[in-house]
Amino acid sequence: MSARPPLFSLYLSDAPYVVCDVETTGLSPERNRIIEIALVRISDGRIVDRWKTLVNPRQFIPPFITEMTGIENDMVYGAPTEEEILPAAARFIGDAVFVAHNARFDRGFLDCAFQRAGLPPLASPSLCTARLARRLVPHLARKSLETVARHLGIRNPRAHRAAGDAETAARVFLHFLRVLEEEHDAQTVGDVHAFQFAPLYRVASVHPPIRNLADRLAELPHRPGVYFFHDRRGDVLYIGKARDLSERVHTYFRPGAVHTQKTLRLVRAVRSISWEETETELSALLLEARSIREHKPPFNTALKNPRAYPFIRIDTADAFPTLSWTYEAEEDGAEYFGPYSSRSAVESALEAVGRSFLLRECEGNIRPNPAHTPCLYHDIKRCGAPCASLMTREEYHREVERVRRFLLGKHDEVFSSLRAAMERKAAEWDFEGAAEIRDRLFALERLVRQQAAMARSLRERNLVIVTVARRTLVEVHCLREGMAAGQAIVDQKRPDRRSLRRLLAQAFRPPQGSLFPCSREEIADMRIIATWCLTRSRESRIVEVDDYADAGSLFMAVLDAVATVGNGGAAEA
Repeated sequence: MSARPPLFSLYLSDAPYVVCDVETTGLSPERNRIIEIALVRISDGRIVDRWKTLVNPRQFIPPFITEMTGIENDMVYGAPTEEEILPAAARFIGDAVFVAHNARFDRGFLDCAFQRAGLPPLASPSLCTARLARRLVPHLARKSLETVARHLGIRNPRAHRAAGDAETAARVFLHFLRVLEEEHDAQTVGDVHAFQFAPLYRVASVHPPIRNLADRLAELPHRPGVYFFHDRRGDVLYIGKARDLSERVHTYFRPGAVHTQKTLRLVRAVRSISWEETETELSALLLEARSIREHKPPFNTALKNPRAYPFIRIDTADAFPTLSWTYEAEEDGAEYFGPYSSRSAVESALEAVGRSFLLRECEGNIRPNPAHTPCLYHDIKRCGAPCASLMTREEYHREVERVRRFLLGKHDEVFSSLRAAMERKAAEWDFEGAAEIRDRLFALERLVRQQAAMARSLRERNLVIVTVARRTLVEVHCLREGMAAGQAIVDQKRPDRRSLRRLLAQAFRPPQGSLFPCSREEIADMRIIATWCLTRSRESRIVEVDDYADAGSLFMAVLDAVATVGNGGAAEA
């Protein structure tokens, strides 16, 4: 049995993808040739780069191809040949997951072209949006890119040209990734690869359980919430959350609905349905996580989180703390900052911090020894070499505190300190030292520009999140040290000021000791809330509690957020 490609183990949010579309002289990759190719790169859940070119096929373009694509023979006469463009295409694709609508067609033409040119074939796995469409939108009569895009509300003004079709396929693919994560428990590239090949089964319209559930299905509200599927004994089989309970639950039981074998087994086992409404999707996410932990349903293969996001970890329990990144925030004495948008984002942040501060990058405990020879990182000015006693423990901890304050978003303090140090070096005629600090400043300034909203320490995440619920109602969530500390529904037009003041006072009263240590369950909730803050800030108003010196100012800031959320107000108060 062949080994699974390394990309299969990557979380969906971490994997790089390249979406491809080719226009050709015909249908056979052996006999026909590519006349146009376009590639679209996806990273961190968005399109980040594009590449396209016409290709001289060295054969006649049939009239029906010209009629469909608009590409004529004289247009490709001076274009580069397959052999000339393939190295650039291979570099653009790199180690990314290959994606296309009808991937077998596009990948087949590329593989044959690479073989003819004497180049190694692409090694990355393929994902096919046409195959995914058969499973995710089975009710569509046709699964062409044009039909699927139209169904999803995605316009393609340049259909049957490689650039337009590749861009459209990329947007379809991003939509499918969200659906796979939220509704099908997909977390890794391997999960999606298996899903696209999973056998499909149709729900029979005369299946007795469906007839018996008809009345209950009709009662489902068009509201956010959590649904529970029960077996004949009343035990919970599956728990899920939904933006629209009625729409989501009906997808399981519609006559003719297409499911994987596992989902069909679930549908056939369901004998009753219950649900709990929530005001917002954030409340549904938290309720879903807590309910899964409580009931441990057999069809919930894993606790579903919105997405897996990484954190920066400072091992503060070590005498000489180190920095690393992880997907799990635990109560282990370390301090966590995050979440970051993806593995590549957190690795970029660590690289910038490593170039700008003098923390060690070696593993394990160290014992300072003046006889010890510093490693390469000291030679390239990326470590103060506490192992060789060239940096005292007190100096090292001051450097750790600078890193910590930078990760907390206190950039001005760090920049001011570095500029003062640079000026001191220059005044002492140490121009080499001043240049090193200048380079550190440039790296950090670039990181701040890239990370518009820097990650915060989970222990210092004191927030009020205001999210639109329904009509004139909003939901207010209070977070103290990253954990839920209070929640209420507030009417935008007639807010109960006394109740809102009481909620804030109870959530952020003078501390009676740290909320830590906390349980794994509380950490899981913390991560869901932190991820929500990262991904949904445009849909909500987020008030940083620490920005307000007194209870009155905080109350007025929250009241303003309640009044303006959903009305085009700023994303953050």
